[in-house]
Amino acid sequence: MATDYFLDALDRYRIGRAAELGCAPEDFDGHSLVIVERPAAAAERFTLMGVTFGTGTVVSVAPKYLDWVRGNAPTMHYRAMFPPVLLGPMVEEARGSGESLEYRSPNLCFLPAAEPAAISVPPPFEGRRVAMDFHDRHFRSNEFDNALGEAGDEHVTALWRFGFALFADETPAAVAGAYQDYAGILEIGVDVARAYRGLGLAPVVVTNLARLIADEGAVPSYYCGPTNVRSHRNALTCGFLPVASAVRVTKPGM
Repeated sequence: MATDYFLDALDRYRIGRAAELGCAPEDFDGHSLVIVERPAAAAERFTLMGVTFGTGTVVSVAPKYLDWVRGNAPTMHYRAMFPPVLLGPMVEEARGSGESLEYRSPNLCFLPAAEPAAISVPPPFEGRRVAMDFHDRHFRSNEFDNALGEAGDEHVTALWRFGFALFADETPAAVAGAYQDYAGILEIGVDVARAYRGLGLAPVVVTNLARLIADEGAVPSYYCGPTNVRSHRNALTCGFLPVASAVRVTKPGM
């Protein structure tokens, strides 16, 4: 049975998604395709974004392509999430007009099934909250590019808030980072240094960061691609449940 925490988190996430797309939260509940214009104030860098919570589908699109999407949208709403049906043809349409776009494969969003609880750190590691000074020392190596963002991506760096790391003699072994997602939602990214993989450290940093996020009064979110089986299993191990899927069309490198 769904917990009150999960239902509240899901409601907050739906409201945040709807605001970013420019739709009403209720638009996710139907069994049809809702096409809206991308808000000028949208924080995410997309030309098109499609989102479903398992019922209806909402597609938010830049004004330049709004009429094209409405004229080429599939009859069955869920097919708008299939890259060959809408996303690929939109990229070809853009290419014909001299604009370079690319689509990203669908991703899954997870939210905690219950209020996160901190777990113990296995010896000999030390776990602690890390701040921007830690981020600035380590992100350029790209060893923790999911947890800290890729070097040179100023947009992602601006979204990073804090993290939780495991140390072995002051050497970072595993890191989970929190990024601004939507209002009241912080996204978790996680990496384990290659020398420390296979020790079960990912659930430790993710779960403890989720608790820190909850202590901030925010809801932790977690994303992975549907083909990333290890990340999907890590989310489930940490008590997260899949709630939504999203696709997008963007300019290259965004």
